[in-house]
Amino acid sequence: MLGRFLKKYRLANGLTQADLAIKLSVSQNSISQYESGKRNPSVKRLADIAKVLNCSMNDIVSESDT
Repeated sequence: MLGRFLKKYRLANGLTQADLAIKLSVSQNSISQYESGKRNPSVKRLADIAKVLNCSMNDIVSESDT
């Protein structure tokens, strides 16, 4: 579920996976794995993602739980 909402916020910000990866200094493959649910970001990485996507960690996690 986290991956689906991560993708939603990424697209809402007009970013590709590659764009987000560059902003976070990670590989595009990492973003792909987060979005597909094959891998979960660390709490620190999730905080970085939320900052880049102009939302709170709570926004992403809360939506993932519903």
